[in-house]
Amino acid sequence: MGATIRAFGTAAAMALVVALSTACGEPAAAGKPAALTAAATPAQVLGTRTGTTFDGEPVTAAEVLRAAATVRAEVVSEFSGYGVPLGPGFWDTRHGGVTAGDRLRQRAVGAAVLDKARRIWAREEGLLADVSETGFQRELAAENRRRAEAAAAGRPMPGVPSYDQYTYAQVRAAELDSALSKRYAAHLDLSDRRLREQYKRMAGTDAPPFTRVRENVRQALILEEYTRALRKRAGFDQVREARTIVS
Repeated sequence: MGATIRAFGTAAAMALVVALSTACGEPAAAGKPAALTAAATPAQVLGTRTGTTFDGEPVTAAEVLRAAATVRAEVVSEFSGYGVPLGPGFWDTRHGGVTAGDRLRQRAVGAAVLDKARRIWAREEGLLADVSETGFQRELAAENRRRAEAAAAGRPMPGVPSYDQYTYAQVRAAELDSALSKRYAAHLDLSDRRLREQYKRMAGTDAPPFTRVRENVRQALILEEYTRALRKRAGFDQVREARTIVS
């Protein structure tokens, strides 16, 4: 996923997504069948009406479920690593006071909010006109139409003939991360002194000399600072305006 941030394990991030998941006062498992196995789909685990709002913009159930599809495997791996059987009841079995279903909801909502923050930032920068799910689906349809037209005309295009929504969401996020991080870099201290400080933090015992890897260090610093700024925008350092509807 390129520069897309996938780590939602910090205390601040968990505070946000727990607040999101419990804001309406309904149980995490509301509306889903009991005794689902680990193979259950995100929609089966979370239901199809889980959504939230962020900075006044809806984060729809479709966005949350799409995010859930990207984090589902890591949740399954985490809880199976705790010894939770993969059979019936997997998503309802508690470990450390949290079920796998709870964890999936938290991470999916967190990932969807992060993507909404990214898209809002892109809109502010003039890179995106519509941050809604409808806008995303319109972008996806236009991209697939462009690829189909190129194929019909015999024009080669890199990548797949057409995108599904999951792959396109990752591709689009990576594109926006790349464009936004380049713009954000214009406001950063990228002096030689700062880069050398970054190099000291990154370098291992057998690291090549700074002069050889200076550009790599520069890119790493930009990505680190951009990532921090995006997470801050998403409210992962504090609980910003957010309201969850779970049914």
